Amino acid sequence: MYKRVIPLLAFFIAFASLCSAQSDFLLLRQNMQHTLDSITAADALPGATLAAVLPDGRLISLASGWEDVELQKPMPVGGQMFTGSTGKTFVSAVVLQLVAEGKLSLDDKVATFFQGTSDAWFQRLPNAAELTVRSLMNHTSGLPRYIFQEAFLKAVKADPLRSWAPQECLAVLLDLPPTHAVAKGWGYSDTNYLLLGLIIEKLTGDSFYNQAQTRLLSPFNLRHTYPSAQRALPGLVQGYIGEDNFFGLPKKTVDNGLYAMNPQFEWCGGGFVTNVEDMAYWMKWLHSGKVLSPEMHAQLAAAVDFRTGQPAAAGYGLGTFVWQSELGKFLGHAGLMPGYLTQVEYSENYGFAIAMQTNTDQGMGRRHHAHVQRFARLIAGFLEHGFAADEQAIRDNFKKQEGCWNQGSIDCYMTAYLQSDSIRTISRAGITYGYDTIRQNYLKYYPPGKMGRLHSDNFSLTRLSDNYYYVVGRFNLVYPEREEPVQGYFSVIMQKIGGRWLMVSDHSG
Repeated sequence: MYKRVIPLLAFFIAFASLCSAQSDFLLLRQNMQHTLDSITAADALPGATLAAVLPDGRLISLASGWEDVELQKPMPVGGQMFTGSTGKTFVSAVVLQLVAEGKLSLDDKVATFFQGTSDAWFQRLPNAAELTVRSLMNHTSGLPRYIFQEAFLKAVKADPLRSWAPQECLAVLLDLPPTHAVAKGWGYSDTNYLLLGLIIEKLTGDSFYNQAQTRLLSPFNLRHTYPSAQRALPGLVQGYIGEDNFFGLPKKTVDNGLYAMNPQFEWCGGGFVTNVEDMAYWMKWLHSGKVLSPEMHAQLAAAVDFRTGQPAAAGYGLGTFVWQSELGKFLGHAGLMPGYLTQVEYSENYGFAIAMQTNTDQGMGRRHHAHVQRFARLIAGFLEHGFAADEQAIRDNFKKQEGCWNQGSIDCYMTAYLQSDSIRTISRAGITYGYDTIRQNYLKYYPPGKMGRLHSDNFSLTRLSDNYYYVVGRFNLVYPEREEPVQGYFSVIMQKIGGRWLMVSDHSG
C-alpha cells in the first residue's frame, strides 16, 4: 500500500505545481495585455502589437487598438508591419555567417570588393579608402545618411513610386565630406548597410533577399517575414504618418492594398515586412546560439561608444544596440518606416525576447524603448517568482530525501531520482548507471538499522536552464556506532520533468 501512495502523492504534487505555474503564466499575460492597452490609450496610438518569447519558448502575443481607426477595424494579433531598421539584424547575421565561413574578414577593406570599372563610383564615397567591413557594421564609417540628403528627399517627393538601385541611393553622397574619420567617431547611417548588401551579393553571386531566405527566414520558420520590395505588401496593416512627415506622404499609408510609396529603396537598411511574433522568435534565436557561433555572437555584441566609436560596455555592436538596465544586459534594435515603428529587445540575463510594433510613426519611437522595458520588468518578475519556486522545490526535494533516509526507507529515498537507465551516481566505488542498479546498491550497503541519521546543508544552486539546476551541498551522516558525523560533499544535476525536479546525476565523496 505504501508503494502505491508515493507515486499517487507525487502525481498530485506535480499536478498542483503545474496548475500554479499555468495560473501565474495567465496572470502575466493578463498584466501584459492591460499594460499594452494603457500604453495605446496614453500615447493615443491607433494600434499596437506585442510578442514575448520566454526562456522556455512559450509565446505571448497581444494586440491593442485599431488596424484602421476610421473603419473601426481591430488590430489583429500578429498583424504585419515594416521591420524598419530592425531588419539590419538579418543583414548582420548573414555577414557574420559569411565571416565564419571564411568568405571575408571583419577587418577587410571595403574597397577590395569594389575594384571593377563599374564600381568606379565607390572611390568617390567619403572615407572610401579606409572603410572596413567592421566600420560599416558598427556605424563608425563616417558615411553620412543618404536617406536625409536633400537630393534624395527631393527625388522621393517628386516620384514616390520610383525604384532605386542601391548605387543610385549612394550616388547622393559622392564627393561629400565624411562626418568623421573611420573608427574615430560614431554616427548611425543606413548607408553602411547598403554597402554591406552589395558585398553580400558580390561574395555569394546571389541576391541578399535570397541569402536571407535560405540562411535565416526558412530555417527559423519566420513565415510572416518577407522582403518589402514593392508597393503591394500582403497582410500589411494600415499605417498612420505622424507629425514628422519627411517624405510628404498621405496621412494613411495604405490605399487599395498599396503602400503610399515604393519602399524598395530601404533594402538592407531594413527592407522587410514582419510581425512581432517572428521578430520576438528571431531575437531569441539570434542571441541564444541558434544562428551564430559563440565567437561570431561575441563579435556581434562587441559594442562601441556612441560618441567616440571606441570599444565600450554599452553602445552599438555589429548590428545591435547593447545596453545595461536594472535587469542586466540587453541587446536589441529599433526600426522606423513611414507609418510604422518596431522595437525588439533581448534580455541576456533572463533569456527572453520582446518585440513591439505600432501602426504609427508618431514620436519616432522615442518612447518605445521605455515601453518595452515595462514589459521586460513584468516578465522578469514572473521569472524570478518561478526561479524562487524552483529553488524551493529543489530544497524541499532534498529535505524529503533526508526524511526518507532517516525513516529507513530506501524506496522513499529513491523517489528523488529519475527512474531511468540513463541516470548515474559517482562515488569512491566508481560510477553506477541506472535507477534499479543504484537502488540495489543502496539496499546492499545501507540495510535497515545501519543507515544512520542524514542531514544536508551548505546548499549552492546554479540555474543552468529552465529545466536544469546544478546543486552543490554537504552531507552529514551519523552512523549508529559512531558519535562523530561523517561529512562529505555532493554535486547533483537536477532536471525538471513533468513539473518535478529529479536527480539525473549524483557525485558525492
